Amino acid sequence: MKYRVVKQLLPKGQSGDPEWSTRTNAYTAVISGSSDQLWEFENERDAWMKMVELSGSDSSGRLYDVIEINSEGITT
Repeated sequence: MKYRVVKQLLPKGQSGDPEWSTRTNAYTAVISGSSDQLWEFENERDAWMKMVELSGSDSSGRLYDVIEINSEGITT
């Protein structure tokens, strides 16, 4: 299995939506049109460490998570 670091698509408070509809469950690995790198790891611990690093350096307030993907790139 591989592990992928994903981030919140729209950070809370920046989507223009009302406070009650913050879209907190919409995550993406790479934002279209950005220079984001796809972060995938064979080791779950390495993925979590990268997630902590990325979230600590992101001033947008986005949330980050780690998901498990199978060999076809599909989350499990």
